[in-house]
Amino acid sequence: MIKPLRRLISSAAFLVLTGLMIFAAKKWSALVFAFYPKLSRKILAFLADLTAPIPVPVWELAVCALAVWLVVSLILSLRKSHFLRWLTGVLEIVCAGVFLFVAIWGLNYFAPPMQERLGFEVGQYTAAELREATEYYLAQANAASKEVARGDDGVMLPGDFADLSVHAGDGYQTLAETMPCFDGSTVRVKKLLSSKFMGATGTTGIFIAFTGESSVSSTTFTTSLPFTMCHEIGHRMAFAREDEANFAAFLACSVSDRADFRYSGYYLAFVYCYNALYRVDRDAANEVWQTTSPEIQADAAASRAHYQTVENDKVSEATGKVYDTYLKAFDVKSGRQSYGEVVDLLTGWYYSEVK
Repeated sequence: MIKPLRRLISSAAFLVLTGLMIFAAKKWSALVFAFYPKLSRKILAFLADLTAPIPVPVWELAVCALAVWLVVSLILSLRKSHFLRWLTGVLEIVCAGVFLFVAIWGLNYFAPPMQERLGFEVGQYTAAELREATEYYLAQANAASKEVARGDDGVMLPGDFADLSVHAGDGYQTLAETMPCFDGSTVRVKKLLSSKFMGATGTTGIFIAFTGESSVSSTTFTTSLPFTMCHEIGHRMAFAREDEANFAAFLACSVSDRADFRYSGYYLAFVYCYNALYRVDRDAANEVWQTTSPEIQADAAASRAHYQTVENDKVSEATGKVYDTYLKAFDVKSGRQSYGEVVDLLTGWYYSEVK
């Protein structure tokens, strides 16, 4: 009983330390986040450089190894009547993992809003103001849609995953010249080994802090692939919230020298704003849609058809609930809906920096 008790005490200690870190981040936000995001980026850059030489996501290999270890160790513990020792050992590992996760990256969920770090304002916008911002992003997307290679069906041709993954960080290097918060690792994005499964869940990409790896599913549709890669790198820049990683991706795409990245960034910015406008003023949204280029209409139709064949509704719903719970546990009250909250940032950026 001594070893299980020690493990329980150790687990409790990890949880207490985790709670104290979160408490400090909330209580002394200005002090903590004067240094933490930069420290987090440094740690993540080190981990990303460490795992970069391995062509596949290290975290996926680690998950497989961990699953095997759990099963084998459970069987052995049952044979030796050491189940309690096994259970407390697993609990200790989980609690230590939570502590490390929060220490190296998770506290970024509690950081001040992104607009404060970038120096622009986000407010409450009317439907008319949202429409104006939507029309701006559409105008940029319309222009960029004519610059990318297309097939006979008018749909954007798929880019080479390896090529895109190497250049996904280029925009961040440009941004870092004037915005220090983007001065992080831009090592290549990796292709998920579990792309088909992730596609079925509706997951297009994932960032794992323990290895510093940004990974993207090969089932991600052509128009979204560059943006998604930039989104996952955005997490490595210490932007934990999904809306902020989305906005970071937009900024990185918008300053890219490559047409495919610029189009992907403005296309997704338009889609997010259009969806928000549709919820508050359908007539206005329909009028805006009438001004989309034939290229955008072809890409949108192809994207919908693609994901209907890739996603599994039941699996997607189940994993969505799990991820929603995870986000809410880290103080993201809107859960998965936080992806769409990028509209506030996009609209604020338009009125503060563009108009």
